[in-house]
Formats: sequence, C-alpha cells, structure tokens
Amino acid sequence: MLLRTASHGIPPAITLDFLVPSPLLRRTLCQATTRHAKAPLSRASLRAALLSSYATARASTSTLTPGAVLAHLDKQHRVFESQPLDALTNAQVEAYNKAIHELRAAFIARDVTKLCEVWAQVKARNLLAFFGPLQYGILSKGVVNHCIKTPRSTLFEKEENEVLTEMALFIAAGGSSDGLRALMSRAVWAKKPHEVLELYERYLSALRDKAVLLETEAEPSHSSQDSSPSSPSTPSPIRDEILLCAITAYAQMDAFNDALTMYLRVGTRIAPSTLEDFLRLLPPNLQPKLEEYVRRLETASLLSRPEALLKHLVNLTRDNAAMALERLYSHTIAGTQDPDPWLAVEDTELSGTRIIRLPHYFWPSFLKSFLSLRRTDLAARLWDDMLRLGVVPQLVTWNALLDGYARNREVDSVLSTWDLMANQGVKPDALSFRALIHALYQAGMYQEAEKHFAAFEKQFVKPGDSAHTDAILAVYNTIIYDLLFASRDEAAYALLKKMETHGPNPDIITYNTFLRYHARKDDLKAMAQILRKLEPRNLRGDIYTFSTILSAMLKVRPDADKMMINFMNRSGVSPDTTSLTAVIDHLLRERTPESFKAAMELLTKMERNEYPNVEPNEVTYTSVLTGINRGEWLEASVAADWSRRIWETMRNRGIRPLRSTYNVMIKASLGYPGREGVESAMAYYRDMQTERVHIGNDTWYILLRGLADRREIPLAAEVVNDMRRLKKDSMPQSLRVLAHTIIRLSSSNSQRNRGSHL
Repeated sequence: MLLRTASHGIPPAITLDFLVPSPLLRRTLCQATTRHAKAPLSRASLRAALLSSYATARASTSTLTPGAVLAHLDKQHRVFESQPLDALTNAQVEAYNKAIHELRAAFIARDVTKLCEVWAQVKARNLLAFFGPLQYGILSKGVVNHCIKTPRSTLFEKEENEVLTEMALFIAAGGSSDGLRALMSRAVWAKKPHEVLELYERYLSALRDKAVLLETEAEPSHSSQDSSPSSPSTPSPIRDEILLCAITAYAQMDAFNDALTMYLRVGTRIAPSTLEDFLRLLPPNLQPKLEEYVRRLETASLLSRPEALLKHLVNLTRDNAAMALERLYSHTIAGTQDPDPWLAVEDTELSGTRIIRLPHYFWPSFLKSFLSLRRTDLAARLWDDMLRLGVVPQLVTWNALLDGYARNREVDSVLSTWDLMANQGVKPDALSFRALIHALYQAGMYQEAEKHFAAFEKQFVKPGDSAHTDAILAVYNTIIYDLLFASRDEAAYALLKKMETHGPNPDIITYNTFLRYHARKDDLKAMAQILRKLEPRNLRGDIYTFSTILSAMLKVRPDADKMMINFMNRSGVSPDTTSLTAVIDHLLRERTPESFKAAMELLTKMERNEYPNVEPNEVTYTSVLTGINRGEWLEASVAADWSRRIWETMRNRGIRPLRSTYNVMIKASLGYPGREGVESAMAYYRDMQTERVHIGNDTWYILLRGLADRREIPLAAEVVNDMRRLKKDSMPQSLRVLAHTIIRLSSSNSQRNRGSHL
C-alpha cells in the first residue's frame, strides 16, 4: 500500500506490477528456495523484507518521495543481481516470467508442441531450481486437466507422454502429487500395472535426488528376511496417494505379497479420506479388491510393530471396543489362510509369501482382552483357532485363560481349565496357582484354596529360603488380600508372620494391603503398627502408602496432609508436584467420599502454595478431571460442577489444557443430559481449534462416538467433514468405520427429509 501510494506521481509510462511475481520478489524467493529447497520464503518473511527496505529508505531520506522509493528498490535490485549462483539474472527473470505464462497458456490450448518447447527452455536455462509451491500447483493442475480432457481410450503420443511424466515427477518430488496420480490412474484404467510401478520407482528416485528420501528407504526387498518389521521413526516423505497407486497396480497383478513388502518398508499410512477419494477414480470392479488390500496391509503393518499392537489392544480393551477387537482378530486369522496367506504362525512357515511372523504374545494378549470384556464366545473361538492351526498353547496362554476366568469370578471355568491342563500334561507355574487360589477364595471355597496353597508351597517354596521370585511373592500377596477381604484377619496375620520369619520376604505391596484393610475399618492403631514394620525391613512407602495414610488420617486429624508429607520425607520421596499429583490420582481411583474429599483438599493446598515449590500443573488438573469423570461414582451434577470449577481455575492460572484434558471434558460433557451437554462438548472442540491443540484419533473418536450415541447425526457429519479436511495422518479402522456410518446415516436422513417435502 505504501509503494502504491508513493507511485501516484509517477508518469503513466512507469508502472509497478503488484499482480505478478516481480523480479525483486522472485529473487528474494529464489534465494530462500535455493538455501532451503523444502522451506520457501513465507509471505510474512517477504512482507518483513519489504517493510525493512522501506524503513531503510525512509531513514536515508528526510522526505518520502516516489523517486526515493524507486531508487532504493533499484539498489536492492542490483544487490540481488550481483549474486553469482543463488539468484536470477535479468535475462533469467524475463525468461522465468515468460515461461510461467507460456506453460499455462500451452496447457489451456492443449498445445503439446509448445509445452515441450517451453519445458525444454526452462530446463536449459536452469530455472527449475527457482520453482516453488505456486509453480508446482500450476503445473500439477495443468497435467491433471490434460489427463481429464484426454479420453482414457486415447493413448498419449510419445513426446506428449514424456513431457507430462517429466513434469509430474518433478512437481511430485516437490510435494504436489495430483499430476502424477492422474498419470498413474490412467495406467490403471489401461490395465498397465507395470507402467504404474515404473512411475512409482521413478518417483522414489526423484525424492532421493532432492535428498528428502534416503537411499535405503523404500528399496524393494527380495526376501522375507530383509524386510524391516518396524516403521521408521520419522514420517515418510512418500505421499499416501502415490503409494495407493502402487498398491492398486499390485492388486491388478494379484501380487499381494509384493504390495506387503513395499508397504512395510515405506512407513506411510493410507489416510481414509485418501482411500475414499481414490476409489472414485478406479474401475468399479477394482474398488472392493483395493479396499481389501489396504485393510490387510494395515493389519500386517500393525502385527509387525509389537509395541503398537500391544498399545492398541490395551486401548480397545479399555474402551470396551469389542467389535473393533473382534475385527482385528478376524483380519489377523484371515492372513493365515488362502488365497493369499501372508502370515506365518510358526517360524518354520516363514517363506517368500508368509513374511510376517505372528507375535508370540498374540494368543494370550487377545485371550486376556476377550475375557476382560466378558466375551467368552470369542475366547472359545480363539482357542479353537489355535488348535485348528496346530498351535500348542504355551503356559502363558493357559495362565491368561485362568486369570480371565478368575477375574470374572467364574470358578467352575477355572477348575475345568485346571483339570484340562493336568490331562494334557501341562505343568502349572506359580502364576497358575495364583489364579486358581484367588478364584477359590473369591468363591468362598476356603478349604479347597488352602489345599492348593499347600500344594503350591510344597512345589515352589524351599524352607529357610527367604529370597524368592516375584511370581512366588505375588501368590502370597494375593492370598493375604483374599484373606483380609474375607475378614479372616488372624489367618492373614499368621501368613504375614510366616513370611517375615521364613520367607518369602514381604514387600511394600504386602504391607499396603494391610494398610488399606485397616484404613477402611478406621483402625488407625493397626495402621500405625503396620507402618512401624517398614523401616526395620528397609522398605519405603510408595504412592499407595501415602494416599492411604492421607485419606485415613483426614477423618481424625486436620493436619493429615502434613503427617503424610513427613512420612514421604522419611521414605525418601520428595513431596513435589509429580508425587502429590500421583497421590491425588490414587485417591480419586479409590472412588469413595473420603478419598474424594482428601484429593480435593490436597489440590486446594497445592493451589495455595502451602507446600514449598509445589503447585499444580496441567498434568495435575488433567488427572483430577479424569478421576472425577471416570465412571459414575460421583453424582452427575457434582462431577459437572467440579469439572467446570477446575477448568476455570486452569484458565485463571494461565495453564494450557492438554489434548487429554480436552478429551476428558468432551467425553464428560457428552454424558450430561439435555442439549447443554452437546453444546458444552462442541465448545471444548472449537476451543481446541482456536488454541491450535492437535486433535488426534482419540479426540475424533470420543466426539463422534458421543454425538452418534446421542443421535446428533447432522452435527456429527459436520465434525466428520472437519476431520477429513484437517486430518493428514492415517486413522484406525474403528474411527474410519464410525465416520462412514455417520455419513451414511446423514445421507439417509437428508434423503428422507427431501422426500417429505415433495
């Protein structure tokens, strides 16, 4: 605006063109592009450069005149011209501006001859290094439109194909891949999968030439042994739509194994929106096959990453996502079967086609999850699949079965499993006995429990040996727990004395169990006696110990927190924000009125800075909000009131909520009755966008699931559209299915509404 105003007095023959990339701006951009090929100069940087130039000009002249401005710009112009390699010369500036115009015109006119001529000139004058996102977009759009306007049945001429391919590869390596996708799609329609794969390999080479892809990345593997089982630690630069084109080519060739080898090495995940858009570009008969390929590839990728798989299982179990868990299991088992078996159940099955080994923890982990969700039908199906596939159940799998039945208090199933183990010659270990004895105590079958405990001691516990494995100690701790909460105090203390005298040596878990029992009975004297046992045995209290002390002492002592702090110091635990947050979290997990009161009082004192160098942070408040809204142990009005109060306190203290904090509040709000709950959840969601908090898969799922459950389908459909627009990474199958269901319901509702008005 300043330059435009200053130029009012310039004769008409002299113009300043602000509507096209000027030589000055192009030089500035070119310097930045040359130095940082992947980070072109931003609009803000250019604006700052111009303002700086203006400030310099003003500082050197007392009066701002058009001549002064032009003189300063001319000076800057000459500075850029003097750069030897990283700037454009006058001739290059003219050629560059002319080339961009002519390339656009040639695409519009579909003048292939002119297109080839201009492209050759651009390369000959070394102008490609100065292309940026804007120019990539122009070329990409030109290639796409050229493909669209050429019937699929019409083959490109050799020269035409070469120039379009060269352009598409160049701009795809720069980040604009629509043109390359269009060319690869034409090859798919022409049933030329080898051409698609050739373009994919050339794309990888172009990325390597730009040094954005390492030489070893995405190299084809020629054996099952050299494919890496884990994904790269950094995101892959390979665009998912280009990877999807290559997968489609393999699908046309019925070469799933080759697609899998490629997919495992790349590390790129296919975004649902990318797949959905791409399917529309394919022949209808190929669409279901590609969807099946992608699903199987994602399953294989998850199985090849142990940590990711275990975390996924934990999350599905925690969220009671039985359907998603069943789908994942079914998809995995399908990988062991024809027509394209890619999964090896045993090491001996690994071959050129079966390149993924089923993790050893697969069977017990899924079994544990199924039984945790009380899906005994799926547990039985898993067991049948093991036998059908010739898998001999290991002891860890038998123990998972025993633990699951014991946790569900299915003592008859525990006993029948125990007998089956004996019939098949499976020798139980300490953890097997632990599950059996726990189930018997829970069922009130004390004599049977004691009989098996005696058998356990005879087999595993050596007299006079105080040092034992953690598994053996876990059996004793479980029995003490069962005895105490069956109100068999004398038997529990007798066992404790036996442990203190003959072993195994009690640990802090042993004594915490007694502390919790006496705290619930308000027996402070017995608690004190237990605490006095710790120091002589060189045991230190933990968070469980401290929170138990606090919740029990608050009933009789107003300074209970100080007593807890003193005990923490004596135990060598610093009473800092982290440790006190952990105490609060543990108190809220107790889910009792007393523990809730203790947690809130401790939080209040932290806010008042009553403890040296201790104040709540975002983790503290997130922990509190999670504890308040976990389950339905508090009245809805109480939970809502405290949640709002804590949220306002965070804001007033200038603490920025975490994504997990928003997740808690969105989920809690959707649990409130009435329209207010929905509006509150959407307010938190909009606040995440305003505050630029990353919205992850967990947030999308919580919000969409809650809206769908409340039949807020139009609103949920809006959120799905937001997700597809904002989300760049891949999403899990459960989220994808939920989004598709919402869109389908939204479309059905719209059609019914239109019909009602006809």
